[in-house]
Amino acid sequence: MKNQLHDSLPKPFKTSVGRWMQIAPDKGEGYRLFDPVAEIETGRILFDDKEHWIYDGEILSVVEQEEVAGAITGHQKEMEALLRTLHLEDGER
Repeated sequence: MKNQLHDSLPKPFKTSVGRWMQIAPDKGEGYRLFDPVAEIETGRILFDDKEHWIYDGEILSVVEQEEVAGAITGHQKEMEALLRTLHLEDGER
């Protein structure tokens, strides 16, 4: 997968629920996620060669997982539009 973070330094990221994250490429095919405020690892985002991702962890909500994956792949705007659509659909039910 093409690395959108440009180097191996942790990238700060804030989710829509206000959780601060540090995203850092690991030595494998994924990214380690760390909450610097709570001082805990929050899991990993793993990618295959087709840029499909999966969250390996138990702390982040589905929305936060989508946001972090979007930040890593560079598709953050598309992810935000998808999440707005999902929120609208949930509100109509």
